[in-house]
Amino acid sequence: MTSFQLRQFHFFKREALEELPAAFKQPELLMASNGGDLVFLADSGGYVHVLNRSFVVRSFMAASDAPGMRITQMLHIHQTRTLLTVEENVSAATSRPAIKLWSVDRLLRQSDVQPVTVKYQQPTTTPYPLTAVSATPSISQIALGFAGGHIVLIRGNILKSRSTKQRTLHVTPEPITNLHFVTNSTNVTLFATTTAQTMVFDTTNNKSDPVTLEERGCGIGCSLINEDDELIVARDEAIYTYTADGRGPCFAFDAPKVLLRRFKHYLLLATAAPSSMAPNMAPDDERVVDEQVYSFNDATTFTILDTKNKLVAYTGVVSGGVRGVATEWGSIFVLGGHGTLDFYSEKDLLERLDILYRQNLYPLAVKMAQNGNYDMASVAGIYKRYGDWLYSKDDFDTAMSQYMQTIGFVEPSYVIRKYLDAQRLGNLTSYLQELHTAGMATSDHTTLLLNCYTKLRDEERLNQFIHTQEDYQFDVDTAIHVCRQAGFYEQALYLADKFSKTGMYLKLKIEDQDDIQAALEYMRKLGDMDISAYMAEFGRRCLSSLPRETTELLIDVCIKGMDARAVVAAERSSTNGVTPIGGQLLSMRRIQHLFADQPDWLAAFLEQVIARRWQQRDSDLIEEEDADMKSAWNTLLELYLCGVESPLQDPGSSSASKQTPTERALDLLRNPHANMDWERAYILCASNGFIEGIAALYEQRGDVAALLDLFIEHDDLPGMRKLLDKHGGDQPDLYIKALHYLARNPQLADNEELLSDCLSTIEKHNLMSPLRVLQALGGSEQSGVTLGMVRGYIMRQINATTTRIQENKAAIDTYASKYAAHSEKMDTLKSKPVVFQSTKCTSCMAPLDLPSVHFLCKHSYHQRCLGDVGDSCPRCQAQNQKLEDQRRVQETSAKQHDAFFEKLQHADDGFDVIASWFAKSPFSFTKLVDQ
Repeated sequence: MTSFQLRQFHFFKREALEELPAAFKQPELLMASNGGDLVFLADSGGYVHVLNRSFVVRSFMAASDAPGMRITQMLHIHQTRTLLTVEENVSAATSRPAIKLWSVDRLLRQSDVQPVTVKYQQPTTTPYPLTAVSATPSISQIALGFAGGHIVLIRGNILKSRSTKQRTLHVTPEPITNLHFVTNSTNVTLFATTTAQTMVFDTTNNKSDPVTLEERGCGIGCSLINEDDELIVARDEAIYTYTADGRGPCFAFDAPKVLLRRFKHYLLLATAAPSSMAPNMAPDDERVVDEQVYSFNDATTFTILDTKNKLVAYTGVVSGGVRGVATEWGSIFVLGGHGTLDFYSEKDLLERLDILYRQNLYPLAVKMAQNGNYDMASVAGIYKRYGDWLYSKDDFDTAMSQYMQTIGFVEPSYVIRKYLDAQRLGNLTSYLQELHTAGMATSDHTTLLLNCYTKLRDEERLNQFIHTQEDYQFDVDTAIHVCRQAGFYEQALYLADKFSKTGMYLKLKIEDQDDIQAALEYMRKLGDMDISAYMAEFGRRCLSSLPRETTELLIDVCIKGMDARAVVAAERSSTNGVTPIGGQLLSMRRIQHLFADQPDWLAAFLEQVIARRWQQRDSDLIEEEDADMKSAWNTLLELYLCGVESPLQDPGSSSASKQTPTERALDLLRNPHANMDWERAYILCASNGFIEGIAALYEQRGDVAALLDLFIEHDDLPGMRKLLDKHGGDQPDLYIKALHYLARNPQLADNEELLSDCLSTIEKHNLMSPLRVLQALGGSEQSGVTLGMVRGYIMRQINATTTRIQENKAAIDTYASKYAAHSEKMDTLKSKPVVFQSTKCTSCMAPLDLPSVHFLCKHSYHQRCLGDVGDSCPRCQAQNQKLEDQRRVQETSAKQHDAFFEKLQHADDGFDVIASWFAKSPFSFTKLVDQ
């Protein structure tokens, strides 16, 4: 490949420094630098000039005073801040070159610095010019190369000029052109080139046999060591790379090369300018030095090669040839043969990329940005521009490959909108796949990708997408939805099963494939919580297709749910209510609506749950289950009353299959474990005319009076008799209702016998007065009771009344005689004196003496024996206090008029209440108030 075959750019700015120090006006300058922030110039007079960043010059005489002595080579070893100079007599060919080491720090501080002269011996008796020199960073080894083909190695403490040893490494018939040391932590390697060979030596120890890398060499100054410790050799046809193991890659660049240097990752080449370039030079490129104008015929082409990006970053002509190149302070300085100094600064990356953009060299721009450590977002921007340019050229496939590189940095919608055309769905599919691989896809992207698969009917790629994904960088719900819409049910089922999307799996099985059996089998593998949730959603559809299997599953779920809630409730009560319930189990009330179109299977479901859970349970239930139980009993009763029969065998009764729904309803109402809503059950029985059920409800509730009213309403004498026989002893008031009923219906069979029993019970418990009994029996026009029916009762009442009258008369006579005696006694006390004949004290039984106290009750006491008793006789005080309390109670009762009227209202014999009240003399406590 020739130089004009490489793409050429101007990535560097060239500026000529006009105001230069006087040192640059010296002829035949020699330039050297190797880092350390300094540039060294050697002139023909033997002086070395040291320049810093500000171009401040410090000069010193480096050559001896002998005529013809000058500096022919310089090497700056920046690690030890040492300058190595080679001094030769250019006028005498037999002179021996002198090698000196200068301390740069001393040179900058002092004016009189003595160098360290490296002592060595000529390898031959015939002196040859020193054509190459190299030193290790520590200057523990120095290699010298002579024009006679000898390579001399000097080892030891060279800076101190002590313990140095010299030996000849190798002798070749060709002159030595370049020497380079490469050091690492264990080895020291010396690369050497001649005009015909490229060799390498291991100088770590004394045994260093040469290894010929290639039977080709290079000119003086046409090799260097790069940043990877590789030898770079510039030959006319190409640039080659070598390591200690052999030749590496090469870079074709056909031009006669005279100088090779490096700057960052660039190679700086000075090549002989072809004569054809001279006419193309602009007049501005002519250089005027010492008032002389140099033509372009003796010019040298200066080229900056970017080997990483395979391009020419800059090319230009230096008039008078290139005398030296220095790469300091982040720039390139080229010393021309006529004392000119050109300054080359690299354009920033944005400027270089802009140049490439204008030429549509986007691949090169990408590579340059990556090599320039550009951030990924900016590199993606270049890919985007490249893709846009290709898209504008209708190269859609290549454009898509560029857009794929922008994933994560460019909004996917920007690319997607360009490829929504049906003819470019293949490209869009590839992009979306990469988007998913990068984990940048959203649910919309997944939807679009799967839609692409379905539009293309590419089932193979669809299966590959969903079956071979390891991390599944897509929204699974969206993928299932798209596959379902497109009819790819197997793929949707696979995803739903793999990612435990149970709800979607069941939807596919039930709604799309109508495989109810498989859905039920799948649900049986789930936990109770999950089954509860999904049966609430799909239960009705399952019941319509497989009622038996679905009902059995619902029964199991409901029973387990109740057991689980009971356990949790027990744990909660034992831990003071801090145990949470882990989920929403399917309750009885949430299940019943599923059987809206299947009442017979609802009856079967309720029968099974009741039989297995509540049939023999007497323990307390939690609140929710208690509500479920009531709902179940009432619903089952309603189904029975509507004539619904269960298709399943009732496990609680062996004769269930022979019972009618009405008989089952009656058994249900009479079940002592049936905890149902009484009001709702009553309404159901009443609305369906189920009298036996109403009676069972009254009996279960213990409402005997209402039950008797029910029997009376329906003229059920056998039921009435059973009721009176069972509850008449505890509630005799029932006979009063029965008496009124029998009085109105004498035509009923067994009326007379039942009437006789009622009268006997009323008489026994004195429930009604004879007058009210007679009024009840004959006080109505509808009564059909004859005297013969009640003759015995009337005779007993007459005899009993006669006996009471006689007893009352005797009591009256007794009370009258007692009253007369008490009245006579009171009159005597009021009108006649009382004679006290007692001679002893009633208290101490000692003879009475004065002072003494006598009471009207004929008790006498010593005054000293009475103490503080007061006006009452101590012996009669208790009886008197009792009488006083009775009087006070009578006085209080006389004022409680509300209690009197309430008692009078509820009494069977009001006259007896009034007589009893008058007996307590209520008016004796009345006080008259003057108006």
